[in-house]
Amino acid sequence: MSDFDRAREIRLNSPAKINLSLRVLGSRPDGFHEIETRVQQVSLFDNIRIRPASGAIRVSADRGDVPSGKKNLAYQAAVALREAAGIARLGASIYLKKNIPSGAGLGGGSGNAAAVLWALNRLWALKFSPSTLSRIAAGVGSDVPLFLSGVASLCRGRGELVSRRAPLRTGWILLIKPSFSLPTPRVYEWMRKYLKKEKGATSIGLRPGNSKILDFRNDLELVVFDRYPALKECRDALLSSGARVALMSGSGAAMWGHFGRKADAEAAADKFSSKRGWRIFMVRPLVSSPLTVASLEIDTN
Repeated sequence: MSDFDRAREIRLNSPAKINLSLRVLGSRPDGFHEIETRVQQVSLFDNIRIRPASGAIRVSADRGDVPSGKKNLAYQAAVALREAAGIARLGASIYLKKNIPSGAGLGGGSGNAAAVLWALNRLWALKFSPSTLSRIAAGVGSDVPLFLSGVASLCRGRGELVSRRAPLRTGWILLIKPSFSLPTPRVYEWMRKYLKKEKGATSIGLRPGNSKILDFRNDLELVVFDRYPALKECRDALLSSGARVALMSGSGAAMWGHFGRKADAEAAADKFSSKRGWRIFMVRPLVSSPLTVASLEIDTN
């Protein structure tokens, strides 16, 4: 009996990520931006259930705001993997229980796509190598490969060039998601205009740089905070509450603060609890990836 016949369902936790730093090095001819970012996965998870099927790929979710069909990155990942395999009969039923907010810069959709690639590679018994999966992932979305590379990464290019880094191993991270969301393309369009206006060129800090030095900086705050001062106020409140560092994650709108003690993170969370419609999560940095054989749950019933 093949692995495809035996492993009827895989259940996975798909983690969120935060950007410990994000440097925008310039605009690219392909319409994207050249970036350098340090990423850390954290213990806020979507729950995914994946079952092989014949021919059709279907994605459903527990939230109505989750894109369906071709607009969903998990669907796109499954289709891309099937096309790479060249086997039209391959199908899947994918269910997403969403806990990670959308429009937050936390990589929920990208993480889901990576989990689907990882799981279907096993359920469909394709045996693609990690490098092949990463190449397919880069075609699905810029952030997807980082979720296949381990819990902490340095990403370059438009985000698809990924190398592992040592993860954070201590402390607590307070995530604050305001009542509004920020579309990534819009934020990068603001940055493109900023680059052109402020520098008359394409770079705001291109440097040879020492990638081993973590500078805790997000260049996208330059164009977001002026438009959404509540996010700057959130950053400042996290710092005044004892956070060692506080930044916007990715293109926003989520903010995060890193605290040495749980009690300090809890006290800071209380200050935000009165803000109507803002979501608060207290999480830990991950030190091992959910995408490992050890974390695999297979239901054969």
